[in-house]
Amino acid sequence: MELKKIDPQPEKVKTRKLGFLKWVFLSVLVLVLLLGGTGLYAYVFAKSLQPLLTEAAGNGNEIVTAFQGQDLIKAKEASAKLREKLTEIQGKYNQVKLLTAVPFLGAYVSDGNHGLNAASAGIDALDKLILAIEPYSDLIGFKTEAKNLTAVQSIEDRIVFLVNTLGKISPQLESISGDIEKVKSELGQINPARYPEEFMGKAVRAKIVGIQDSVTSFAVIISQAKPLIDLLPTLLGDPNEKTYLLLFQNDGELRPTGGFLTAYAYLKVSKGKITPLNSFNIYDLDARFNKNVTPPDPIKKYLNENRWYLRNMNFSPDYKISMDTFSKYVRDLGLSTIDGIIALDTYLPVALLKELGPIGVGGWGNFSAANDPRCDCPQVVYILEDIISKPVAGVRVDRKAVLGPLMHSILANAMGSPKAKWPKFLNIVLEAINQKHVLFYFFEEANQKAAESFNAAGRIRDYDYDYLHVNDSNFGGAKSDLFIKREVEQEIETAGDKVTKKVTITYTNPRKGSNCNLEAGQLCLNGVYRDYVRLYVPKGSKLVSVIGSEVKESTFEDLGKTVFDAFFTMRPESSSKLVFTYELPSLNLSPYRILIQKQPGLSSVKHAITLDGRPTTIDLTRDIELVLE
Repeated sequence: MELKKIDPQPEKVKTRKLGFLKWVFLSVLVLVLLLGGTGLYAYVFAKSLQPLLTEAAGNGNEIVTAFQGQDLIKAKEASAKLREKLTEIQGKYNQVKLLTAVPFLGAYVSDGNHGLNAASAGIDALDKLILAIEPYSDLIGFKTEAKNLTAVQSIEDRIVFLVNTLGKISPQLESISGDIEKVKSELGQINPARYPEEFMGKAVRAKIVGIQDSVTSFAVIISQAKPLIDLLPTLLGDPNEKTYLLLFQNDGELRPTGGFLTAYAYLKVSKGKITPLNSFNIYDLDARFNKNVTPPDPIKKYLNENRWYLRNMNFSPDYKISMDTFSKYVRDLGLSTIDGIIALDTYLPVALLKELGPIGVGGWGNFSAANDPRCDCPQVVYILEDIISKPVAGVRVDRKAVLGPLMHSILANAMGSPKAKWPKFLNIVLEAINQKHVLFYFFEEANQKAAESFNAAGRIRDYDYDYLHVNDSNFGGAKSDLFIKREVEQEIETAGDKVTKKVTITYTNPRKGSNCNLEAGQLCLNGVYRDYVRLYVPKGSKLVSVIGSEVKESTFEDLGKTVFDAFFTMRPESSSKLVFTYELPSLNLSPYRILIQKQPGLSSVKHAITLDGRPTTIDLTRDIELVLE
């Protein structure tokens, strides 16, 4: 069972919030029906209340459907009906409040009252949420009766409006947070252990626990959203203009934070208006970097480099730690005026081009997201690799300068798109952040904390239960990560307090190799893969064995975790496996909780998890916390 999924998309947040309202009413119905076993009066009362509760549950479903259909008008109507029905139910329920003094029966009557109080506070939060998002309904794709939204015709103007008015949302979020805390408090007074696993063929205890977990998760989302909304105007250059360094990570050549640092550009933001500036080759920056810094041992060993270049400084899987190192040196090279560093890989431009269609970039040609048979990948990816990576006679110092004009053209086309496409662009950006294809690093502590609270900073998180993060570094293999597929299998066996895990990582490269002979002058995309692998697990874990590594594995501590490393090579049209067997330290794993953190730059990775013979399968597209049964 999935416990948490960090997801900043507004639509999904609202749907998740409303999901628990439906189950509140269903659970209240079950609670009342349980009174039937203690006397005729309770039974008759429960039967008389059942139709009202069924209608209320139907109103809750209408709200869920309205939000799923992005219709604020219907959501308002359903909320009003739900509030009216709840008032009627509460008035009728008051007839049995005196029964709270009756032994045994009183606890269930009190639970029903807590459920109704929680539902009332939930409706208050819902109505405030609708009012808060209504002024921005066109940006997020919601139908509304508001009349003043059509006056602004461009997405750029709407973003400026968003920046100028976000301050009004913060007090509303504070009030919504208070309502959600009340819901959480009321439901927290219901003890699930008092109820059977099932009643009349319906799950009872698990449903109550699910409601409580949903409210807790939503409370966390609200607490994360508030500091971000408070700081968003500042981040978007209001009142003071901001300049960010944009780092392009080539995910075809996977590195710890998402890809090889290919190029960089500047991004200016002023009162919500975004302007991409010039882009440059990362090698040009390295040419100006004259400090002889000793690199980490794996870079010495597998890249055969005794000097730590800027292009390799994203060596820590924790983006902040990598950027602490990177920024320490680039600010000495005249980049001291930047306010932060934003990293992105090819996911965002490809996703935007899928929505925009083909675009032209002056001096560079046309770009699209259509499949290119030369690589069986998006055309924009192949063209960028051809421009940037293909060997050429002499020195073409400006070849990575294409990235700035490309992003400028994508942004210009997006800003000039029809209003109906605005929500799609917003969702693309949010999904890119959610899946760790865009990472943020800020020099101001408050801004950095806001990014971290939204899980947008690429941090390796502290966690008290089981944990897994697999981190790959392509230290030679051209752009083979364009073609390599990964699957992870976790086999977990428990014996009392002892937990043994076997983690098997399968790498498959089905594509024919490229001609990577430099003298041939051809585009080398698929070569012999040289992968340095680190497995981050709970601190104190003990390694039993590693199978598949071509070097002697080592164990060390980093970022509050125990780390097992390995190295292997793999030719095109083949597959390889690494198998790590280890024992977990003493942890409270009842229930069994695990956090799996995705490596930035990767798309979906299938995880097959077996706990004492019970299988669970997920497609890991973002960080995820699971409770296994």
